[in-house]
Amino acid sequence: MAIKTFEYCSLFYLNQWLEHDMGFCDALAKGNRSKKLDTLRKAANFYRVARNLPSKYEGDLKRYELVLDIIDSLKPADFKKDPIEEIYKIKDKISDKYGKRGVLSLTTKFLWIKFKEPILIYDSQASMALGIKSEGLSSYYKKWREEFKDNKTAIVDACSKLPDMYKYAANQETGTKEYIDEIASATWFHERVFDAYLWHKGKNA
Repeated sequence: MAIKTFEYCSLFYLNQWLEHDMGFCDALAKGNRSKKLDTLRKAANFYRVARNLPSKYEGDLKRYELVLDIIDSLKPADFKKDPIEEIYKIKDKISDKYGKRGVLSLTTKFLWIKFKEPILIYDSQASMALGIKSEGLSSYYKKWREEFKDNKTAIVDACSKLPDMYKYAANQETGTKEYIDEIASATWFHERVFDAYLWHKGKNA
């Protein structure tokens, strides 16, 4: 399968944002406890990380209560000094509560939904695309940021074309030309377009 272009990935992520991530981020920021738990469940299913948690409460919001207890009180300032170290601490706390399971990808995905920047999502397919064999965040972040820097101009250029494609948006009620212009110029959006690019590249590897 051919490698996807940044133009393709920018529209791909715009629609993912409008259909999924936008709702996840809003609910985790403003929802009550029940809404937040339901959001973690939906996000875990969408990002295919639900399997990383025990199935004792499969389909039950109780499955995500311990995760929410750990991440709900976190603040952006917690990640200012050393985001990687802080992510590992949170990952270890979640892992300890769920039988020492591997939850690195799940942790970064939930933290991104809560904060966006400076979190980078760890994904095994993206790791393959970057040519990284270890699961360490330090090497992943380093390589990810190097590759993003090398491709940033092309990504920003692709995203700048999105406002004129608003009629292709999955949710045109929210996805107006003005709204798309606002989010498509944000660094976090550019980073997620690069994530989409890496995910598709890793899928084809």
